[in-house]
Amino acid sequence: MGNEEKLIKHITLPDPLSGENIPALSLGSKDGLEFITIPDRALDIYRLRYQGVTISHTNEKAGISPRNFTEQGVEGFGRNFFVGFLTTCGLCNAGRPCEENGYSFGLHGCISNTPCTNIEVWEENRKVTVRGIADELHEEGVHMRLSREITADMEKSQLFIRDTVENCSSSPQPYMMMYHINFGAPFLSEKLLIDGQFSYIENRDTGCLEKKEQLLRIGAPGSEERESVYYTRSDMERGITLYNPDQQIQALLCAKGNGLEWMGIWKNFLLSPYAIGIEPCVCPGLGRVNARKRGVLVTLLPNEKRENIVSLSLNKL
Repeated sequence: MGNEEKLIKHITLPDPLSGENIPALSLGSKDGLEFITIPDRALDIYRLRYQGVTISHTNEKAGISPRNFTEQGVEGFGRNFFVGFLTTCGLCNAGRPCEENGYSFGLHGCISNTPCTNIEVWEENRKVTVRGIADELHEEGVHMRLSREITADMEKSQLFIRDTVENCSSSPQPYMMMYHINFGAPFLSEKLLIDGQFSYIENRDTGCLEKKEQLLRIGAPGSEERESVYYTRSDMERGITLYNPDQQIQALLCAKGNGLEWMGIWKNFLLSPYAIGIEPCVCPGLGRVNARKRGVLVTLLPNEKRENIVSLSLNKL
């Protein structure tokens, strides 16, 4: 018993932009599920491994400290986009930068660069849990709150992200949220097989409908010169499976919530970064102005809450 590996470790990550040492939590075990989450970044997940194999993609040149961030076009978010296993987008904007009512909303919003308060972390029966609250505040009294709880079951190699989003403002507010969940090498390769049920597939840039074969085609590193993004309707409660035959690792990604009706797929098959994102979302990440024009923008009344659960199960086949 005395030699058991600790499942909770308090660590620091050096920020490549500011030189700061950023507090983080390393949760799990090296022979099973292991991940790093950052309280100063809304508990987003910096890296995830399974049985020693890296599942996520992490840009180690990107900033980590929220003090690097300004909500400015594409650059503000991009400066701190470490990709990771989870980057949370929202809560007032997701997708393209836009301007509305005199306020400029940057790419993918502010929540992923919002520090958490009320951090709690504990271990019980080979399960580790971390909990925190991130408050996104804007001018004119806009206050959106994310209450997040992440639990990892080490025996079953399962990860659960349980979120409650609340409009703490005194007036109705648009609500956009996207779970930018990212997979990278060596789990990601041209041999990766992805499967799920899709009823609608739209190319973000052309607006054209695409076939499932195009959506799920995986390229080798350097096979594309630019990213491609699709928005689709998918049965996320049933989930999306990703299987790498070389690693013999299968991932099942599921999501449910009163409003997670869409899913984005971000394919970035450059030499670097080489990544694919599976993105359960409230609506397509078009930016709130375009989402409003298309009639898909969701509004929360004062004190209204939405609850989401995103889960990942990993198996060695």
